[in-house]
Amino acid sequence: MSGELNPLDVARELRFRRAKKDVFFFAEKLWTIQHPEKGRIPFNMRDPQINTMDAFLTERKVIILKARQIGFSTLVATYCFWLAYFHDDVQIVMLSKGEREAKELLDKVKYGFRAMPQWLKDRGPKNTNGKVDDLGTQSVIEFDNNSSIESLPSRSSPARGRSVTLVVVDEWAFLENPADAWASIEPIADIGGQVIGLSTANGAGTFYHQMWTKATTGSSEFHPIFYPWNAVPERNDDWYESKKNSLLPWQLAQEYPSDPEEAFIRSGNPVFDIDVLRAMPRRDPVCGELRPTSESTAEFVLKPNGNLQVWEYPVTAANSESPHTYCIGADVAEGLEHGDYSVAWVIDAKTGQAVAKWRGHVPPDIFGSKILKELGYFYNVALVGPEVNNHGFSTCVNLRDESYPHIYYRHSYDERTNKRGRKLGWRTQSNTKPLMIDELQKALREELVLEDPETFAELMTFVRAPDGKMHGSPHDDQVIALAIANQMRKHVFNPEYVRPQDTAGTVQSLIDGLIDGGASAPRQLAGRHNVRHRGSLLAR
Repeated sequence: MSGELNPLDVARELRFRRAKKDVFFFAEKLWTIQHPEKGRIPFNMRDPQINTMDAFLTERKVIILKARQIGFSTLVATYCFWLAYFHDDVQIVMLSKGEREAKELLDKVKYGFRAMPQWLKDRGPKNTNGKVDDLGTQSVIEFDNNSSIESLPSRSSPARGRSVTLVVVDEWAFLENPADAWASIEPIADIGGQVIGLSTANGAGTFYHQMWTKATTGSSEFHPIFYPWNAVPERNDDWYESKKNSLLPWQLAQEYPSDPEEAFIRSGNPVFDIDVLRAMPRRDPVCGELRPTSESTAEFVLKPNGNLQVWEYPVTAANSESPHTYCIGADVAEGLEHGDYSVAWVIDAKTGQAVAKWRGHVPPDIFGSKILKELGYFYNVALVGPEVNNHGFSTCVNLRDESYPHIYYRHSYDERTNKRGRKLGWRTQSNTKPLMIDELQKALREELVLEDPETFAELMTFVRAPDGKMHGSPHDDQVIALAIANQMRKHVFNPEYVRPQDTAGTVQSLIDGLIDGGASAPRQLAGRHNVRHRGSLLAR
């Protein structure tokens, strides 16, 4: 009978309409993916993929930290195709690290599109940039419902100035300039577009790490998702052990992390032993500031959020028969309000306890003439070793000009005159930095007692770059100051520092006053330092 509905056509139409509403039905019944061992298979999502797809459907901004090869790129490709094929006026841009990565991501879409049932291709929108089998290396798939999927490298900021429904940023942590990529993407999200960023980790302190941290602390609108190496059921402990034996520790953490902390910190090729740092105790300090009571004495005044953090007050002649000896290392910054911090660490040379830390923004000259001077006097006229590099020169000179009697001088050798001398301050350079970092590593492992959560965070993100250079990620002011303070422990009991000589007013003092010469700086005996503090001693 003419006009009768074909049951097969009716069934297909119902399937089409259900697929349009239900991405899970579409993926399982009408979409196929390429399995590395089994070839073409239906996309039966695992629980992590189901949960993540739910987030795609409900969250406008999603950031994913993941282990390698757990099927999330395939998941994203499936979502992008479903969104564009079954919905009108959808513009999708997928950003990748480079041309090859962009092609590989879009190839996942093309693979599933080619294998779809012919009746579904006939029923749905038609691609307008050629037959599906002829898409080849084209970077865009366009449909006659005014929807498209474009996959491009990120370096040219292709999303800037465009009206886009969804932006996918693949391997965000490895883009050439992830901050610039976000600058081009962020306006899209502001006008209602969706953003999905996914990546394995690439060290701590990076832009991607900052984005992840903001998401996990509720400081941004991103919904964070993490899945570890065992998100794939076939991976067991034996599988992990085989990977562990074939990869460097930082590579294992990057490719197959167990938790986000491991992913970010260990993947950056950290210099310091993370297990040692994790095992060390943490203790919150008391905060305050020093208030001068004379030219060579100061008292500690409690002040919330003060720049000076104290774990142990000085053991002095006034409160002990055996006063302790202290040393200070200082990393000097420019002093700009939003720039790097100047930091001074104080170590008890007798016990190995890191007892106090000053951290703040202050001009280099004030850092020397006031902060380090007062801190040194407070801790029993501690041996002070300011870093002389760059802005530290001003700090060293101003501390010296205040006649502080206990400043570190490094030994030098003048090849032109064939004479040995001493120069003011600690210089961090290519031959001293590896040594001081290695010796800090050893001290933390064996004897140095550190309890500061902030410095632990910097130590964990202090990394070794591919060129062998070491640096913080992104900051290392506290690490460098602590390393210099640890170096001062080697010198504080040397005869030249145990009992400073008063040479003021002599010809020798003029020689000593030259920053690049002399055997010692002009020194002035401070008399007895009557050190006082307010508040009780900190409880252990």
